[in-house]
Amino acid sequence: MMACLCLLPEPGGGVRLHAALLPAISSPDMPRTLDHEPAAGMFLIARRDLEDPHFSRSVIYLLEHSPEGTTGLIVNRPSGMKLADVVTGISDKATAGYPMYFGGPVQHSRVMMLMRNANQTRLVQHIVDDIYVSADRNVMNRLLAENKPEDELHFYIGHAGWTAGQLARELERGSWHVVKGNAQAIFSVEPGTLWDRLIEPLEPDGLYVKAGLINGS
Repeated sequence: MMACLCLLPEPGGGVRLHAALLPAISSPDMPRTLDHEPAAGMFLIARRDLEDPHFSRSVIYLLEHSPEGTTGLIVNRPSGMKLADVVTGISDKATAGYPMYFGGPVQHSRVMMLMRNANQTRLVQHIVDDIYVSADRNVMNRLLAENKPEDELHFYIGHAGWTAGQLARELERGSWHVVKGNAQAIFSVEPGTLWDRLIEPLEPDGLYVKAGLINGS
């Protein structure tokens, strides 16, 4: 699984915490039919009836998926905090105002970055298309020095993770839609409304039977 940038002081410069363009793919009454197979670069879109407090109404961008497990970032949950509120050593007011997002319930002492139009290095991992991920302090400092625009750079506290077979079981229960990821959606100017915009073509607002309740559907 991909290593994250630790927010506690570490040798080598970790950072530390302070005190819609998707087609209508499947009918909502067919939860057992996967829209796509999960893979890096795909979205998991929570179904309307998913009641998990961590993932209800969430859109997750998958970073890695293998038989050993899955890692992703919730991309539609603004935290209300700014970069300078969360990461120590950010003194330039011009770069302190990047919004922070809650990336998931795992490892809230770590920050990850999604960026567009980057170059792959040992510290920057390519996902798909023009989307990259990193968890390195030096990479962050370089991006801030370059004044990377907000529509090409997002910061996330924590991430989402599944152990071997766990996501497969959730998909069998019909908890998620799996659709192709979209950079424009990730770096949207209104990420807090992203789930509402993406779920409508997949499950038009209405009354539906809960997944798994009748005839195994």
